[in-house]
Amino acid sequence: MALFKKKSEVEENGEATAAGTDATSGEAPEQSDGDFDPAKARKFFEHAQSMQDTANYEYAVILWLKGMRFDPADMNAFERFFDAAQAYMATPKTKGPSKGQRDEVGGRKPIDKYLGALLQWACKPIDWSAGLKAMDAAAKLELGEQMHWIGVKVLGMAQNDKKAKKDAFVQMMRIFAAGGVYELAVKAGDTACRADPTDGKLANEVKNMSAQATMSRGGYEGTGAAGGFRANIKDAQAQRELIEEESVVKSAETMDRVVARALADFKERPEDQNALGKAARVLLERGKDDDEKMAFNLLMKGYEQHDVYKFKRQADEIRMRRLRRQLLPLREQARADGADAELKAKYEAGKKKMVDMETEIFAERVQNYPTDLAMKYELGRRYFEAGRFEEAIGQFQKAQGASGIGNRVRNYLAQSFSAMGWLDEAEDTYREAVQNHPVDNDELGMELRYGLMDVLARKAEDTKSVETAKEAFKIASSIAIQQINYKDIRERREKLQALVKALQ
Repeated sequence: MALFKKKSEVEENGEATAAGTDATSGEAPEQSDGDFDPAKARKFFEHAQSMQDTANYEYAVILWLKGMRFDPADMNAFERFFDAAQAYMATPKTKGPSKGQRDEVGGRKPIDKYLGALLQWACKPIDWSAGLKAMDAAAKLELGEQMHWIGVKVLGMAQNDKKAKKDAFVQMMRIFAAGGVYELAVKAGDTACRADPTDGKLANEVKNMSAQATMSRGGYEGTGAAGGFRANIKDAQAQRELIEEESVVKSAETMDRVVARALADFKERPEDQNALGKAARVLLERGKDDDEKMAFNLLMKGYEQHDVYKFKRQADEIRMRRLRRQLLPLREQARADGADAELKAKYEAGKKKMVDMETEIFAERVQNYPTDLAMKYELGRRYFEAGRFEEAIGQFQKAQGASGIGNRVRNYLAQSFSAMGWLDEAEDTYREAVQNHPVDNDELGMELRYGLMDVLARKAEDTKSVETAKEAFKIASSIAIQQINYKDIRERREKLQALVKALQ
């Protein structure tokens, strides 16, 4: 691709080496200013997948984008980025890309504008106008497959929006035409003509494109080439199938066809890992009663047949998701007013079963990814939930260097020390986390300060130190100023104020 240099000027001067370390180390590779380098991209993609597997979606989003800066044509990374963005936006209180995320992809180069447009649209996929910007940016980088993937969705959403303007459809038409996707160009053009029937020049342009689409579809351009006519019929069918698979909103009938094709493809190629993976993915996307079970069985079959651990990992995700789903209504019932002891005991037993299963799964993952620090963090969390604090501390201490989640790790490490009564260690860990956290009023920042306040309050009571009590009270007061309904902060503030007076 002409827009990407083969070698950076920094490397020319001998001032840089290949990006980063192995992605499984828990550290993201270093990034340069946008040189095309699939090897560097692969390191980012591996690390992004690791973060996505451990539900660190905010960081995974950026890692996928950073990798695509080095290899923007990688379609698998492109699709996995959108999966991560969708999961990120599903997390509580997330309204869009953070400032840190926007800063990571900022810049004036075409690749910067493309990545920035992808980020904006992925975080608000119903905004087809943001998708149109991403489509245009992809076209300018000559990313035909990505342009087509985006364009199918953008066109469909815009056609269902009564407020969509003629100019937008004209822009889509010309982008599709420039990429040789004449059928979609005609669809966009026809929609623009319906918006303004008086534009004769536009109608003539669409007519010419329709003729071009007919030639391409009918195989006339291939006349004289071996199999030209039949090849074009086959290509048209393949394009229709691709449009169905990539559509954001699929009807039940469309989804059934997509699943049927994927299962038939896997039946024809039972040894092909990609066919197996796709069949499992579309089954999970359809989500009928038995689809999840069928996907699980396919993935376990793939694991046993090919000894590829990613299939086992995906199957385990299904197991965990099913158990969490079963436990959720029981939790709500157990927490409701008037819930009896038997119901609460049933919920606690189910919760213990879930924690035990997840502990077993993540212990196995740590064995399979021994240098992945994020996996150690996830295992530590399960030990913590099970009350196995010493084992949790061991995992958290190893995971402190995990890129992007260091303060989350320290938060749990401090809580583990606190649960064991090691207040000095808990205090030191909380202080380090608070000092390294960029803001104090986001969810993690509030939790870190609350934890430090709690530890200082306990130490003040043990040591009768008025200075320690004053510091705890000051933190409680600052939390109350920012969010007075945070946990039990009003009550804690009053108790600390009384403790300061008593110690004085």
